[in-house]
Amino acid sequence: MAADQHPVPSRLIVFTDLDATLLDECYSWEPARPALSRLKAGGHLVVLSSSKTLAEMKVLTQELGLNAPLVAENGATLAFPEQSTLLEEDEAGQASDGFVVTTQGVPRTDILRLTHRLRDEHNYRFEGFADWDAAEVMRRTGLNQIGAEQSLKRFGTEPIVWEDSDARWADFKRLISASNIKAVRGGRFIHLMGNADKATGLLDVTRRISEHSPSQIRYTIALGDSPNDVGMLSAADIAIVIPNSHHDDVLEPSSTRVIRASDSGPLGWNTEMNALLDEFETT
Repeated sequence: MAADQHPVPSRLIVFTDLDATLLDECYSWEPARPALSRLKAGGHLVVLSSSKTLAEMKVLTQELGLNAPLVAENGATLAFPEQSTLLEEDEAGQASDGFVVTTQGVPRTDILRLTHRLRDEHNYRFEGFADWDAAEVMRRTGLNQIGAEQSLKRFGTEPIVWEDSDARWADFKRLISASNIKAVRGGRFIHLMGNADKATGLLDVTRRISEHSPSQIRYTIALGDSPNDVGMLSAADIAIVIPNSHHDDVLEPSSTRVIRASDSGPLGWNTEMNALLDEFETT
């Protein structure tokens, strides 16, 4: 190697689900603090990717001290800090409340218009966020008043609870799919949304990073616990599956490398991320 050449440092881009992954049942990320601190100190990027709304995630990203893109509403909403080097030319100057926001898929207004019409016509039994006030959201999620109000500010998804038969569920899914609306199962709810998902969010962010810094070696890591994380897990170089005792789904991402955490929530998150950081720092 010539004297003026240096190896390009590798950087990790960590895409993480929130509920039951980085956050525990009390919405605390404290057990993951050691690994988060190491990631930030090492200059690695942590991208929050969740079914949560942008309003909820803005608060959390400030609490965590992150300056990174956000993948909200299961990928239906992408947000970039207004000073981000990842912004594209036509996005400059479009910031609102510190972020430049883009929406993908089907607007929530269209999702509600169709699914509520189908509910009226076929007497499907389901309820969703559009049917609830903040108090009901608090009861169903454990969120506080402010968190519940933020979770109602949606642009591209509608979480529902299906209370009908499996046969009628199959019929409902067939009808909504004709309008490019899909149903994605999360930890607590089924999310009705357009064709965008967490995987498209991961791919969009990594594409921008590759275009901005084409010579930098980077590895993508994704962490998640639910079926709505599988696409994101599969799109990453390394997938970390966090166990969730609240559902029986066995996640089978198609990543090159799959790690299955022994502990749930932020404890498992911290253990596996620390192990990976040890590995990357010794290679």
